Amino acid sequence: MRLLAKSLDPAKYLVEVIQCFQKDSAPDLSHDKLRALGVHVDTTAFSLGFEDTVAYLRRRVIGADIVISSQDVADIYPAFEGLAVHPPLIERGEHVAEALAGPKHFTTRYVGTCDSIRAAAAGRMSVRPHHALEIPSMVDLSEFDSAMRLPVRRSLGIAADQILIGWVVRLDRKKRLEDFIRAAAEIARTEPRARFVVVGGPDASMPEYEAELHALARTLGLDACLTFTGDRADVPALLSAMDVFCWLSNDEAMPRVILEAGAASLAVIATRNDGTLQQNGDDETGIVVPCQDPSAVAAAIRRLIADPDLRLRLGIGLREHIRANFSVEVVVPQWRRLFSQVLAERAPAPTDSIFNSFVLGGWESSTHRLRNGTRLDVLASTAHDAHAEADYLQLAGLGIRACRDALRWHLIEPTPNSYDFNSFTPMLDAATRTGTQVIWDLMHYGWPDGLDIWSAGFVNRFAAFARACALHHRERSDAVPFWCPVNEISFFSWAGGDARYLNPFAAGRGYELKVQLARAAIAATSELRDVDPRARFVHAEPLIAVHHSPHTGRPRWEADGWHDAQFQAFDLISGRTWPQIGGDPSFLDIVGVNYYFNNQWIHAGPPIDVDDKSYAPLSDLLFQVAARYNRPILIAETGIEGDRRAAWFNYIADETARARLRGVQVEGICLYPIANHLGWDDARLCHNGLLGHEVINGHRTVHTPLADAVSRFSLPAGLVKRSA
Repeated sequence: MRLLAKSLDPAKYLVEVIQCFQKDSAPDLSHDKLRALGVHVDTTAFSLGFEDTVAYLRRRVIGADIVISSQDVADIYPAFEGLAVHPPLIERGEHVAEALAGPKHFTTRYVGTCDSIRAAAAGRMSVRPHHALEIPSMVDLSEFDSAMRLPVRRSLGIAADQILIGWVVRLDRKKRLEDFIRAAAEIARTEPRARFVVVGGPDASMPEYEAELHALARTLGLDACLTFTGDRADVPALLSAMDVFCWLSNDEAMPRVILEAGAASLAVIATRNDGTLQQNGDDETGIVVPCQDPSAVAAAIRRLIADPDLRLRLGIGLREHIRANFSVEVVVPQWRRLFSQVLAERAPAPTDSIFNSFVLGGWESSTHRLRNGTRLDVLASTAHDAHAEADYLQLAGLGIRACRDALRWHLIEPTPNSYDFNSFTPMLDAATRTGTQVIWDLMHYGWPDGLDIWSAGFVNRFAAFARACALHHRERSDAVPFWCPVNEISFFSWAGGDARYLNPFAAGRGYELKVQLARAAIAATSELRDVDPRARFVHAEPLIAVHHSPHTGRPRWEADGWHDAQFQAFDLISGRTWPQIGGDPSFLDIVGVNYYFNNQWIHAGPPIDVDDKSYAPLSDLLFQVAARYNRPILIAETGIEGDRRAAWFNYIADETARARLRGVQVEGICLYPIANHLGWDDARLCHNGLLGHEVINGHRTVHTPLADAVSRFSLPAGLVKRSA
C-alpha cells in the first residue's frame, strides 16, 4: 500500500487507509511511512469492538470508488452486508489460508501475491475463476543505495573483512528463527569472519518467542557474533550492509522481504515455498534449502562465504529478476489496469425516466403560523398561485418541465370535512394545459386552525384530506399523480418539537412529533394509493452530514447518532422502525433529499462549507442513501442565496453526475426555491431563485448565470450535457 500510494498519480488517486485491528505493542512503522507520504491512516477502529467496527466501516466505505481488503479482514463482509449498493471490492491475500477464508460473493476481484494463492481463490470463485488474479508483491529499487553499506556496517560494528549474514523478520514462530540461530552456531565454530544480524521486533501475539530466541543464542555462545536490532525503519540501509540473506519460514507464500534482499543485490538462502521459488530459483537467483534443517542452511552459508563470485552472481541475478518481475515499474501498472477494469465494470445508474426534465423547479410553499400568529402563504406572496400557467410556460422555455408545488390545506379545508379546491384547481389545470409534471405537497409545515397536531384526530383528518385531494386530481387530470404527503418530517419535528422555531413551538417532543408526522404520511399514502394505484410518492427529508472532531471533546458515537437520525423518518415510513404504526417498504417510493450549503457541520461545532477538509462530497452522501434504501433519488430541494447560485448548482450537478456513474439512481435536481420570495421571519426579499419575485407582463426576471448553468442539461430525461 505504501508503494502504491507513493507511485500512483495523486491528481487521479486518493489513497486512504483504515486499519481495523492492531495487536498490543505492535509497531507503528507502517503508519509513519504512510503518513509521511500524505496518506490518511484511520485507526479509529482500534478503540471499537467488532460490531462497532463493522458499523464504522459501513460509513467509511461509501465514500470509496474502490475498496481493497487485505489479508482476510473479517469485518469487511459484514459491513457490505448492510449496504444495498456498495463499491467494488478487491480482496488481496498473501497466504493460501486467506484466499480460502470467507465468502466471495461481494469480491469483484481476488488478488493473490503468487499463483498458489490465486488458484486457491479461483477454487472459491468457481463460477468466475478468471476474477482471481495474481499480482505479486513489489519493491522500489530506488530505495536501495549501496553507498549506505559502509556507514551501516560501521554502526553495527562489522569490519570490512567480515561476512554479515542477516535476516529481516517479525519474531513469529512460523518464521523458524531458531533454525537460523542454530545454523549460525555451526558456522561460528569454523568461520571466525562470520557475523549475524536479526532485524525485527517481537510479534505482539507471542512476545515470549523473542526471549526464547535470545536465550537460545546465549546458550549457543553467539553473544559476540549475533546482533538483535529490534524493529527498525531503515531496512533498505540495513540490507545494504549484508552479504548474505536468509529466509527459512515454513509457511510463507510470497515474502516481500526476499524482494527487498534482491533489491539490495544479496545472495539469498530460502526455504521451498511457492512464492519463494518464483523469486529465488535454485543456483540462478538464490539457494533453496529444506525446511527445518539448520545443517543444510549452514552448508549453504559456508558455500557462499567461500565463494564471493557466487555471492555476486546470485545477488546480481536476483536483482535483475526482481527488476523484470517485481519492481514498482512493473507491478504498479498491473494495479492501475485492475482499477480501470473494475471501475469500467460498474453499472452506472439507468437513464433517468421518472420526471419530464432532469432539472425541476420548486415553488416555496410554506403555510405555517409564525410565533406572532401570522400565517405564511408563500405561494400567494410570490403570486404563483395566480400566475401558475405563465410560470410553468416560462420554466418550460428554460428547459424545466417538472415542478414541486403545493396544496394549501388551510384553504382547502377551512372547516372539518368540508373541501374547497378553488385555490388548487387553477394550478392543476395550468399544469395540464402546459404539460408540466408536478409533485404536489399536501402539508408544507401548515395545517388548519383549530386542529391539534398531537391528537389522533390529526392523522385521521389528514388522511381524509389526502383522499379528497386524490379524488379531485383524478377527476380533473389523467396524469399520473405525484405526491409529497408531509414535507421534511425530520426538520419539521426538530424545529417544531425541540427548537421552538416552527409551530407547534414545543421543546423536548421532537421524536414524538416525528412519529406523529410519519403516521400522518403513512395514512395519507395509503389513501392516495387507494384512489389511484398509479400514484408516485416523494418523501423529502434533509440530507445532512454530522462530523466528529476530537477537538470538541464530544464522543464519536454522539456525532454518528445525530448523523443517523436523519434517516428516522424514512425508516418509519418504510416500516424499518416501529412497524406497528403501519409503515411499509412500498411506501418509500422516491427518496427525496433536500440539500443546502449549510447541511454539514461539526458535532458541537460550526457548520462547514465545501472548502472545509472535513466536508463530505455530496456524491458520497447520495451513495449513502442508495446503499441504505436502493430506491430512486430526487434532490428535492437545493439552492443558495446571492451570486453563488450558478456555482452551487454546478457543484450539485457535478456531484450528481459522479454519483450516477457509481450506480446511484438520481432522477433529478429540484432548484428550490425556483423564484425569489419573501423571508419567513423578516419578509425581506431573498434572492435565491432562478426567477424573480414579481410577475411583470406575464414573465419574471431570470438570473442569467443560473439559467446558463441549467441550460447545460438536456431538456428531456437524461443526465449531463455539460460544456467543456
